[in-house]
Amino acid sequence: MPVKKRKIAFLFPGQGRIPQGLPPTSDVGGRLFKLAAERGLPLQEWITSGSLDLLHRTEYAQPAVLIDSLAKEEALRGNGVKLGIVAGHSLGEYTALVSAGLLTPEEALLVVIERGRLMARVEGGMAAIVKLPVEEMRAICGRIGSGVAVANYNGPRQVVISGEQKALKEAVAAAEQAGGRAIPLRVSGPFHSPLMTETQAALVPQIESLSFNPPSVPVVSSVSGEVETDPVRLKTLLLTQITACVRWVDVVNSLVASGVTCAVEVGPGEILTGLGRRITSQVQFVTFKEALDG
Repeated sequence: MPVKKRKIAFLFPGQGRIPQGLPPTSDVGGRLFKLAAERGLPLQEWITSGSLDLLHRTEYAQPAVLIDSLAKEEALRGNGVKLGIVAGHSLGEYTALVSAGLLTPEEALLVVIERGRLMARVEGGMAAIVKLPVEEMRAICGRIGSGVAVANYNGPRQVVISGEQKALKEAVAAAEQAGGRAIPLRVSGPFHSPLMTETQAALVPQIESLSFNPPSVPVVSSVSGEVETDPVRLKTLLLTQITACVRWVDVVNSLVASGVTCAVEVGPGEILTGLGRRITSQVQFVTFKEALDG
């Protein structure tokens, strides 16, 4: 059955993968690359030249991924793919809000540029832990203290922990002793942890100034893990997103409960496709290229 005839979710990734090439030519992509350049971020030039070291930096990766995802979203819509619901992982939540019509692309980009700049200032790190359930990792982090926390609940036995380097190393060692395997992530800060509290507070005025429109399609919030349709509620959730755990397992389960049959990862990479396939077999998870090809 063609993808376009199913109940489809668009899933927007965070900064785990950066664009390796320019997205399809689109009106929104052109506008946003121009706006970013006006703010001192020549992202189109860096992507074209393959400046990967620059693009991996948080303050540049976040707007680059946002633009890539929105350009690809426009391409899918232009190809006749009918959208039914959206969700975003971490940074991808901003893209999801644009896709659902709550924010304009320009509003989202300006917030994300500031978000990336602020988040890049906080020192720390993150590590993925596989083979251990989330409850065990929460217990390990709890024993170590406030310097480390579970940041992403990505799968039945895959979580991401986030924190100060010393506490993070202790948590990694404890996880490995308990039979887990740790994979350091290429990020510069302790995202989605209490250590981002000051950053979150600094971003509040910019988010508060935005007028959230009623969504054209439901949004599954990564903060609540539930389907949300109230713009006031969605703004409130976004205000706490930087410190909140990304509840991706709950997001996928909510998609299943909503009757989604196909979920398209709209952005660079295939991280969410892989995560989704490990969470449930009730939804067909496909990459952007697979969806665009029909």
